[in-house]
Amino acid sequence: MALGDEEVISLPFRYVICGLACLPTSALFLCVLCALLLHYDKATETHCGVDNWLPSVSAAVSTFAPEKYIWRVLLGLHGGPRFIFAVANRNYLVSSPLQPLQNTAIFKTMCNVACFIHIFENIFLLLLTAISSVENHELHKICFGIFGASALVYMCLSTYLFSYSGRRRALSSNIGEKSFEYKCLFAGISFLSMILAGYLYYRHNMYCETGVYTLFALAEYFIILSNIAFHLTLYYDFQGKSLTIGASSSSFQYQLLPMHERRNREE
Repeated sequence: MALGDEEVISLPFRYVICGLACLPTSALFLCVLCALLLHYDKATETHCGVDNWLPSVSAAVSTFAPEKYIWRVLLGLHGGPRFIFAVANRNYLVSSPLQPLQNTAIFKTMCNVACFIHIFENIFLLLLTAISSVENHELHKICFGIFGASALVYMCLSTYLFSYSGRRRALSSNIGEKSFEYKCLFAGISFLSMILAGYLYYRHNMYCETGVYTLFALAEYFIILSNIAFHLTLYYDFQGKSLTIGASSSSFQYQLLPMHERRNREE
């Protein structure tokens, strides 16, 4: 990639987004695998004493070592760039060439609110990562609830703004339409998974049925994976853009990549 005189690093956004999505995904799979291989009996134990075959997210990522260290390190590395993406996505929507001509102030305010909710979601994700259910169960539960609620609100609001801003139509080769469809799909999966998880958790505590807690754990996995997949749709939104670190100001920005250079590299 060609760099300017003041550019130290310039990376295509699609690479950064994919790499970032790999961190929490790898953390989840590694923690569940370690819990099953190293601490199966304790990780799948419930207060009911019924058979259970999968650990809940809390049991897999915050109870035993090395799982809790894997989760904290990978989620910590993932958290910082998420704040950059929150602001970048806000600027991306506001700068749409097809943005509505009417109610511009309201539109920009909604974009600012979506950015704030995204940052809020990330803060509480880091908090529930740092505060395990073993150390402070009530605070961990509150952080998870706020994270889940803010994640759902952000998914719905940002999907609406993506369509309303015109970005859904501005991207070429139906990429915008594909991104919109994936956003709707993963937001729907996340919403249904949260409802299902709440129902299964209630049913397990009320009736202590065999296998119900395993289904609850699966629903929790789907909540996390659908959230990751939703944010991964930025892969389509930021095609042709790069994340640049400048030498003089050391500031982050995104800009259009030279299309002729990208074709040369592909050749």
